Amino acid sequence: MSRLLSVLLILLCGCVSSPSLRAADVAEARSVLLIAAEGMADPRFRQSVVLVTRHGRSRSTIGVIVNRVLDLSLASLFPGLEAAAGHRLHYGGPVAPAQIVFLVRAEAAPAAAINLAERLFISSDGESLRRLLDAATPDSRLRVFRGIASWAPNQLEAEIDRGDWYLLPVDTDALFNDPLDDLWPKLWRRATQVMVRAPASAPGVEFAAMR
Repeated sequence: MSRLLSVLLILLCGCVSSPSLRAADVAEARSVLLIAAEGMADPRFRQSVVLVTRHGRSRSTIGVIVNRVLDLSLASLFPGLEAAAGHRLHYGGPVAPAQIVFLVRAEAAPAAAINLAERLFISSDGESLRRLLDAATPDSRLRVFRGIASWAPNQLEAEIDRGDWYLLPVDTDALFNDPLDDLWPKLWRRATQVMVRAPASAPGVEFAAMR
């Protein structure tokens, strides 16, 4: 495993699971942002920002691309729900294109949610999503995606090692408040500036550079 990835997942973004999360595969999560490098060869991920988490007993790595919106309203999924018309559907990734997942900023976890960061959760529970829409949760707190990103064992580590991705801690404010077109340039600049400032020979440079 890439040392950078393992250090960040274990130390930077450790999340305390919500008491309401009882399923073994969502009991614990480690989350980071992947920032695509300028030379990203895979067109599916060029100029993308991906929120990823490694969770549960399988330690599988899954995530969503957070800076791509689709030309679809949530009303296409919830035609009888008036509040759905105020939300856009986003492209989460090339895997499981029929899967609907959502990010929500909340004080308490929705059902079957993974705790990604402080007051930030991801879930695919349809009833929880409907309740959030019924409660008129604004898009500054709720983001809905179609499809996810996922990696085979050791695949993401290999991509990081060859320079496809930069890593940053989860920035919830940027994810929800920044214009999507500005998100990749802003975080790419932040990630590359951090890497340039880091002394390459310093012990523990990976962790020090990201704090």
